[in-house]
This record gives sequence, structure tokens and C-alpha cells, in this order.
Amino acid sequence: MRRLRRFRKPVRMFFILVVGVFLASPLLYLVSGSLMSSAQLTQFPPAFFPSSIHWSNFTAAWDYLHLRAGVNSIIFTVVTVALQWSLCVSGGFVLAKMHFRAARRVVALLGLSLFVPTITTLVPTFVVTDKLHLINTYPGLILPIVAQTGFGTLLFRQYIVSLPTELVDAARVDGAKWMLILRRVIIPLALPATGAYAAISVLTAWNMYLWPLVAATKPSVSVLTESLAPLAETQYGGVIPESVAFAATLITTLPMIVAFLAAQKTFIRGIQGSGVE
Repeated sequence: MRRLRRFRKPVRMFFILVVGVFLASPLLYLVSGSLMSSAQLTQFPPAFFPSSIHWSNFTAAWDYLHLRAGVNSIIFTVVTVALQWSLCVSGGFVLAKMHFRAARRVVALLGLSLFVPTITTLVPTFVVTDKLHLINTYPGLILPIVAQTGFGTLLFRQYIVSLPTELVDAARVDGAKWMLILRRVIIPLALPATGAYAAISVLTAWNMYLWPLVAATKPSVSVLTESLAPLAETQYGGVIPESVAFAATLITTLPMIVAFLAAQKTFIRGIQGSGVE
């Protein structure tokens, strides 16, 4: 039994390593392919490591993606997540700690909204945005996505419910208003939930394609996903080398990898719902 226990941890670590490499293999091949020449990338049998490193792929990819699209993606992601977070954390606090008759119905409606396909609300959202003359503007690009708060509100509500109610009651006895309790008590204790929400929402906003394609048709407000889309069309196959397409995809993926690694520990604690630290 002791020998089995000795080998249990190395076997477990080996299994985790193998699974991790398997799951990361698409990303690893993306990095490798972005450094290859187009001839090596399309050869058969495929090569997994570049015979020589071609840094020029990234220069060509950056010229194709355009700096303006990168700036627009950053603005869209940061502003959308920040505004959406403020609505979700306050809504979750209300549903978790403020008791009123319609609370369960509101929670049910928010949960029901998660089952509504995005494509079914695309046309009504576009019509309203167009009537308000917000197409091809930052508000028109951002505000309709900010309004999609179902997931975030339920996430914060579920986390805040686990926080001791005595903390809120003590603050109320001391004369604190609800907004002060939210800022000074709830938000600091809900940092793990904020990390989980930010990791998911930043990834979703950065990779969003359908709504920006409809609401941002001008280059002045277009985002990176719109710049990447033509790479998948056959008519561009003879113009843009595959290695440049790999490099462009890697450039747009790196910010999300960095953001997730930075919020990894907070993300895990938020998903676990560990309560008060």
C-alpha cells in the first residue's frame, strides 16, 4: 500500500501533464505555424516545428489587422465589461440581500434569458439601435451588449447569497446606506466572483463577431474579429498566406491568454464559490 501511495502522486501529475499538453496542442500548433513559411505549413505530411523562424509573418499580419481595429477592440472590451459589471454586481446584491416579493420571479426571468439564442434578438436590437441613430458609433456598439446582464447578475447573486447577512445588518445598524454597503462591504468580499466574471466576460467581448459585424460597418469603429473574418474566405486564399493568417490569429489571441493568466487564481476561487476568505 505504501508503494502504491508513493507512485500515486507522480502518476497523477503525469496524467495532468498529458491532458494539459493535449488541450494546449491547438495553441502550441498556432504558435509553431505562425513562425513557419507558407510552404512548410501546407506541406504533407504536416510539420509540427518550423525549420526556420519567419518573424516577417507577424509584421505582415500586423499591417493587415490595422492598429485602429486593435484600439477599437480594447475600447469595446474594457468599456463593455466595466459597465456590465457595475450592473451585474448591483443587481446581484439586490437579489441576494434585499428581500422583496418579486425577487424569485426576477431570478427566474434572468435564468430564462440565458436560453434565448442571440440570433433571435439580433434584428430587434439592430432596429432599435438604428432608430436611435447609433449604428457605427461606440454607444451603438457597446450599450446593447451591456444590457445582456442575465449571466453576470445570477453569478454575483449566487456568490453574494453565501456571504454572511450579519455583515449587511451590522452596516445598516451603523447607518450605512445601501450604496455604501455595496461599495465598502459587498464589492471587496466579491472579488473572487469579479475575477470569474471578468475572465469570462472579457473573453466573450473580445471574441464577439456577430453584433460588431452588424453595428460597426465602418473601419473607424470595426474590431479585430471583423479584420480576421476575411481570412476564412476562399477568395482570399491566394492573397493572404496561411502563415500570416496564423500570425494574425496569434496576435489577437495573446491578450486573452495574458488576461486569463492574470486572473487565474481569482477565477478559480470565484467558480468554487468559496465565500468569505
